[in-house]
Amino acid sequence: MRTLAPTVALSLAVTASACSPPDSASPFPDDAYTISATRPITDVERGTFVFDALGVTVSNDFAGGRFSEATTDGDSVLVLHLRPENAPINNSAWYAFRLWANEPDTLTVRLTYTDGRHRYVPKVRTAAAPEWTLLDSEAVRLDEETRDALLRLPVGPDTIQVAGQEMRTSSFFEEWTATLAARDDVTRRSIGTTPRGRDMSMVESGNPDARRHVLFISRQHPPEVTGTFALVAYMAEMLGDSPLAADFRDRFRIHVVPLMNPDGVDLGHWRHNTGGVDLNRDWVAFHQPETRFVRDEMGRILAEEGRELWFFADFHSTNRDVFYTLDRALETRPAGVLDPWIEHIRTALPDYALEEDPSDGGYGVVSRDWAWREHQAPGMVYEVGDNTPRELIAEVARTAARGTMQILLERAAAEDGG
Repeated sequence: MRTLAPTVALSLAVTASACSPPDSASPFPDDAYTISATRPITDVERGTFVFDALGVTVSNDFAGGRFSEATTDGDSVLVLHLRPENAPINNSAWYAFRLWANEPDTLTVRLTYTDGRHRYVPKVRTAAAPEWTLLDSEAVRLDEETRDALLRLPVGPDTIQVAGQEMRTSSFFEEWTATLAARDDVTRRSIGTTPRGRDMSMVESGNPDARRHVLFISRQHPPEVTGTFALVAYMAEMLGDSPLAADFRDRFRIHVVPLMNPDGVDLGHWRHNTGGVDLNRDWVAFHQPETRFVRDEMGRILAEEGRELWFFADFHSTNRDVFYTLDRALETRPAGVLDPWIEHIRTALPDYALEEDPSDGGYGVVSRDWAWREHQAPGMVYEVGDNTPRELIAEVARTAARGTMQILLERAAAEDGG
């Protein structure tokens, strides 16, 4: 096994899919991938399943756990069937399971997919080694014919947990935001309750009387854990003790909704909420409660005369680092934020291959386009690579946060006359 940081060396040829719809999907709002009216989902059967012939037990009965069925192939292979909550669906084929055996051994586990293909390189942890590590590439093989993944796992009486990415479920967000809210200058409150009864929380800091506001959201898509890593590092910088951060909080109000899809995350969904839709295609119709909670809360906050949304970012994951910004031909308030923001990162991290992909907002249905359409805010979908080294994720996010604060403060000072 290998640690996840500072570098990740991958020899497994995994076919990855971007956070946006597949190339074959139409870019128009009536496409099957973008229809956001509620569609039925199928919950997985949760439980602990014993296979005496293999001498092993496997479980998906925990937050974020995912396989749809467990069977065997002969007397030596455990087969886990992976099916999404519904289809059609973007390929974000999530899996997470716990496994233990009567005796120490090496077990072959076949991951077989319906309506998707293997995307995430397996990570593992045990009670004795609780930090998530990459499963050695020699223990992972992709079947070229079936596109199944074959894992060779060391098993024994102690439980081994396997997942597509490091697990970051609602309990993580509860603990993280509680730590933030323990500070005198940070508050946390619920802005709504999901269909399965989970709170959606908003964390806030900065000047409560400020007229300039910024908004950050994350985890519309449940498996996109690297976006969470970036958000945590970004907020650590923005809520930190530096003079820059203190000055920013004096002049701005910060709003964060770190877990947009708590039901989907805890249920181990591949991409959708319990309404069976991609939340990041629901920022026009607002069929789903999760998007309405954010729209309505920000509408209430910004309704007071003079208040404006000055920056927006939505943290995601895809097969590489890329910033989906706005086309510069679009008018934003404030103007001229995105170019210096990009340049700030490039100057501070000259060895980082920053990729930017501006959009004119014509797609319309994603969160970034809502923030511009309704509030004229400059913003982006902040995408982080599935396999980007975790220390690099944090370094880029901290740099990006400093750039955000510095540039917005400069714009505010220019508007206020110094």
